Amino acid sequence: MKITVVGAGAMGGSFGGLLALAGHEVRLIDTDEAHVSAINREGLLVDGVLGTHRIKVQAATELEDGEVADVAIMFCDTNNTKTASKTVAKLIGNHGFAITFQNGIGNVEALTAEAGRARTLGGSSMCSAANLGPGHVSLTHMGKTSLGELDGASSKRAKALADALAEAGFAAEVSDKIIGQIWQKFLVNCAVNAISATTGLRSGEIPRVPELAQFQAQVINEVLKVIEIKGIKLPNPNVVDDLKQHLPNRFNRPSMLQHVDAGRPTEIDAINGALNREAKALGIATPYNESLIALLKGRERAQIRSVHDPNFDYEAWEARIAAGEEK
Repeated sequence: MKITVVGAGAMGGSFGGLLALAGHEVRLIDTDEAHVSAINREGLLVDGVLGTHRIKVQAATELEDGEVADVAIMFCDTNNTKTASKTVAKLIGNHGFAITFQNGIGNVEALTAEAGRARTLGGSSMCSAANLGPGHVSLTHMGKTSLGELDGASSKRAKALADALAEAGFAAEVSDKIIGQIWQKFLVNCAVNAISATTGLRSGEIPRVPELAQFQAQVINEVLKVIEIKGIKLPNPNVVDDLKQHLPNRFNRPSMLQHVDAGRPTEIDAINGALNREAKALGIATPYNESLIALLKGRERAQIRSVHDPNFDYEAWEARIAAGEEK
């Protein structure tokens, strides 16, 4: 199977690298030039729960003219979904298909708008991974990876990709309820990622702070209201109870926290922001999610400045504002 992974960071790199190790022809596309250079020079180092492997795999910052793949897997940042979807639509030609495993909601719709419903699958993975530097990713947790046709039908292509992922070591399955799976992961993302990114706490530390545990419960309730009114059926009706049971034992650093620490824009608009947009359209108030978004936007701005402009002159800024040169 000829596979192109668009977005070769922590998750995309782990999936793409291990698929290459399993014998598939894989090409990684990522905008991080240092990461791409390291992969092409030394191979991709993937460590974690499936062992440590130095994998020879091709990487590039953009597609070559006329490049074609049987399967395009999207793991790129949700801020780049629209642009990436246009690229992927050309990449898969008339006979290939694309799938997104990205966080949040709206990615399947964006991909379908460009590639068409007939060439699009949905995906959801509960794996966790970390980017440890140029050319080095770590698969830190093996969770279930689900994929399927958007209409729930069975298909040879969905089974072929699930089999390929299983052969690469992933706990992969074909789901006839993939939209529900995506929303189920979305609920978990809304409940955990932004709180972690705002506070700096790892996932399992959140429920150990009573005030945060109460806040998190309210965020979850707001998501559940939207899910109920939209009539979405979650594959696991006990997902909230399972989250409460397992979260205290998980000390991963969610991707949103990794983005903040690196001084990068987060995916908040595709996760809690998307929840608020859905809720507004339904006439539902989401004050806890709104508060969380506001706090994270502030944290994100501060960290971007701290990382990329550590010597920023605040006194000079005050002077420019006082002089009417800036607002």
